[in-house]
Amino acid sequence: MNFEGLVDELIRNLKNQTELYRELLLLSEKKTDVLIRGDVKALEEITRVEQEMVLKLGEIEGERIKITESLCGENATAEKLKDVLPEGKKSELESIVAKMKDTLLKLQRRNEINEKLIRRALEYINFSIELMTSAVKKPSGYDAEGRTSEDETLNIIDKKA
Repeated sequence: MNFEGLVDELIRNLKNQTELYRELLLLSEKKTDVLIRGDVKALEEITRVEQEMVLKLGEIEGERIKITESLCGENATAEKLKDVLPEGKKSELESIVAKMKDTLLKLQRRNEINEKLIRRALEYINFSIELMTSAVKKPSGYDAEGRTSEDETLNIIDKKA
């Protein structure tokens, strides 16, 4: 493939990546709603789709690396790439990269929100389990010295299980 063909292929690749990241962002926004509702089945489906998208993004990223290496050698950087691109393609590339960065930043923020929701849900679950498994003592009477004696109630769940 000639130089211009490689540049066009790189631009298509980056547009494709940007679109997939945008779809991943939309999916992460849906995940937030699902986490708030506690819909485990929907969460499983979203997670499955996310995994497929991440695999696809990995494939596309591998292709991008090959293209950039063909354009400017190994250890290609954005600066090296800018040096070899024609002016019109350089500005198009910068625009795509700016959109991708914006999308990735939004995705990062959304993932942080989802992480906090998941942590809170796990803390609540652990708290609930602790309540159900802790030995609650209640006074059952007095002993010969006037102190209350306490009986343990039955544990609902065995913590060791």
